Parts: sequence; C-alpha cells; structure tokens
Amino acid sequence: MSRAKFGFAAHPDAIADLRQLPDSVRDQALLHLQDLVHGERVAKRLEGRLEGCHKIYLGVGDQWASHRLVVQFRDAPPATKHAREVYLVAAGPRLDYAVYRSAQNRLGRTGLNLPTGLGPAEEARVHAARARSVRPAPAGGTGPAYTTASPGYPSNSAPRRAR
Repeated sequence: MSRAKFGFAAHPDAIADLRQLPDSVRDQALLHLQDLVHGERVAKRLEGRLEGCHKIYLGVGDQWASHRLVVQFRDAPPATKHAREVYLVAAGPRLDYAVYRSAQNRLGRTGLNLPTGLGPAEEARVHAARARSVRPAPAGGTGPAYTTASPGYPSNSAPRRAR
C-alpha cells in the first residue's frame, strides 16, 4: 500500500454520520476516504454555499448514488507531518439534500452574509441585486482553469473501485 499523501481529520458529527450509514455504504465510504488520503481517488467540486468542498458518490446496487461524502482539502495543522489534509465534513443520504444541509450547517454557510439591521423590504432588494449581479472576468486572461480532480490525484492511474 502506498504512503499517505494527506492527513485526515473529521468533524465530530461526521464520525457519527459514518456510524449511521448502512453497512455496505459505510464500508465503501471508508475505502473512498482511504483512497483520498493516499491520493488515489478524485472528488467532484461543489459550488455555491459549499464552494471549496468536494463530494464523493456512494451507494451499492440499484441505489448506486444514494449517499454522499462531503470533504474539504485544506492545510493541515502545523504539528502534523502532512502539509494538507482531507477533512470529512458530512456523510449521509442525498435524498432531500440532507447531507449538503448538514455540511452547510457545520461550516456555518447557511445563509447569505447580509448586513445586519435590514428590514424585510431592504433585505429583498439586496437579494435581488445580488441575483442580478455578474462577476467580472479576472484581468489578464480568460479565468481560472477548473478540474474535478482532487489535489494530489495521479492522472495516469485508474481509481480503485469499491467491492
């Protein structure tokens, strides 16, 4: 087995999430997490309120994509031997976006950062203005290149499949 490229950490509630998964899905989740730590698996980027997070599809049989893991690739604490770590934010069913809501709550990304003290009419105007606004293109190019590959993933090998 290869050496770990990343450290691993988890939100305390994410550990409880793993314990509540069905046995076959939990086994698959643990294998996926091991592969992420070793740099042998990709995770798809999330957008919006979970920008900076990645998702991993879980499920078996006819329920193939029924569950998700939500992880972050972030700087590891200075006392560890790894520069980066895989941080498990949430694990759970995709149904009704439950796992994504859990991740948003744990990361404190449940709402828009609105100025305090706004009345309902002013708040509605701020929401409408933000919805109409367009982000300007970055200067000096066509913008950043995006990939669905996780950091550290070797592009010349195939990811392992869950058993």
